[in-house]
Amino acid sequence: MVALPGEGSATTYHLRPPGGGTQWSAPADGTTLRPVPVKATHATLLVGRDAVYDPRARQGSVPIEFHFDDGSALDGALILTSTELERLHSQTSRLLDAHERALGGTS
Repeated sequence: MVALPGEGSATTYHLRPPGGGTQWSAPADGTTLRPVPVKATHATLLVGRDAVYDPRARQGSVPIEFHFDDGSALDGALILTSTELERLHSQTSRLLDAHERALGGTS
């Protein structure tokens, strides 16, 4: 940080990368200084947890783990409507058929 709002005549944050480089500024309210979220790279099924269907809500919940590009992970849930459940079933059925064909199965 080169200068903070209110220091001298600065009305914005004045920033420069560590070790030097091109200086830039950010609004004094700090809105653009929020941490950049880590990007999720993929999600996997949580081991030992089963999917649940809620007939009142007409949706299913599949426990998953989100994996991030910094190596961290976070538990979550994939919530699917009945239409999305049918679509996912169709897609995973095609994947299983392709897997069996690749292994020399009869599908």
